[in-house]
Amino acid sequence: MLIFIFLLILGAGITFLSMQNTEVITLTFLNYVFPDLPINYVIIGSILLGAVLSYCISFINSISTNLKIRGQHKQITEEKKEVVELTRKVHQLELENVGLKNENDPDSSDKNSL
Repeated sequence: MLIFIFLLILGAGITFLSMQNTEVITLTFLNYVFPDLPINYVIIGSILLGAVLSYCISFINSISTNLKIRGQHKQITEEKKEVVELTRKVHQLELENVGLKNENDPDSSDKNSL
């Protein structure tokens, strides 16, 4: 509904612009000459061209951002794997350390055993 209202306001603005600017001009672009163009066509064309160019630039920027995010996500995944591997190694070393303490600790043996 909000988009519909926005489009109505935009259409009213373009209509008002067209009614106020009825003069004709000659447009020269590079070697091309466009005689007797209504100025409102030139204005509306310039607005549309600017909107298309800004959309293209925004699209390229979003692709670049998505590629950066994908690379960072891949790096985070690799680092999580490394953290899991290091945690596993630390756990193994802790178990080994406990085993060595029990083996070398004379107090851990039972004095009443044979």
